[in-house]
Amino acid sequence: MTEKFLNCSVFHYDCNKVIEGLVRSLKSTGLNPAGLLIMGASGLGKTTAIRLFKEQYSRPATETHSYQTIVPVITPENGTVKSMTCALLKALGCPTPDRGSAHSMFIRAVKLMENLETKIIIFDEIQHLTEKNAQKKTKPVINFVKNLMSETNCPVVLVGMPDAKDLLELDEQIERRFSKTIMLNPFSMNNEKVNHDYTDTDLFFSFLHTIADIMPIDTINIEDPVVAKRILAASKGKISIIIKILEYVIENNEGELATLSDFSRAYSEISDYDIQYCPFIITTKQLEKLYFLEG
Repeated sequence: MTEKFLNCSVFHYDCNKVIEGLVRSLKSTGLNPAGLLIMGASGLGKTTAIRLFKEQYSRPATETHSYQTIVPVITPENGTVKSMTCALLKALGCPTPDRGSAHSMFIRAVKLMENLETKIIIFDEIQHLTEKNAQKKTKPVINFVKNLMSETNCPVVLVGMPDAKDLLELDEQIERRFSKTIMLNPFSMNNEKVNHDYTDTDLFFSFLHTIADIMPIDTINIEDPVVAKRILAASKGKISIIIKILEYVIENNEGELATLSDFSRAYSEISDYDIQYCPFIITTKQLEKLYFLEG
């Protein structure tokens, strides 16, 4: 049951927003490649959205030809031009990604992208380039990204933590090429407008409704406003933590209705936070005071 639950894809507002942005960049391939910056704290679904995008838009291999339409690359820690090019070659399937000079490796990467009909490159964990010990190497890497887009006519997507935006300010040309930025935010219940039709509370309840539909066990009503607030407080609005809590509840269920006590045990097992005031067992009044009242 747990595996089946975890294999379900939940398309929520921010996930769709990221996929739509990736599709727009993909359509610019071969024309005027449009760079895209995707930012958000860990646990908000950036990597999941990229995976879903790749599943939907990759071109399958044939008997005579392999394709790498969409190439996700993990940015190396303390990234340099050579280590970035090596990571790209490795993602493209090159058997000797670290062979040769940075220039010769770049030429191989461009040629491989042409042969594999690559349409878009996605550099994840780009915040590695903003770390203090990598600052002096950042400008050449930004030039590498700019050259990669120019030589291949493929858009590049940069994905990382919120401070990744600082990278674009290092070069005016790259800043122009990355005119679109998508910021992912944790779920909240502030009733603030997200668009003309929905508030942040609407989107959170829509997500919970989708999750409730695919839950393989009976639980308390997670769409109940108070229970929803408990889930929000426990997860700090992060999708990854919500899923971990539900995964534990499912995994340890013995066929009975999962209660707040079950959610509390899950929270204590997976949480990195102080569990002195567990959101699933404190009173409603304490919940409001500790987690939702400003100040």
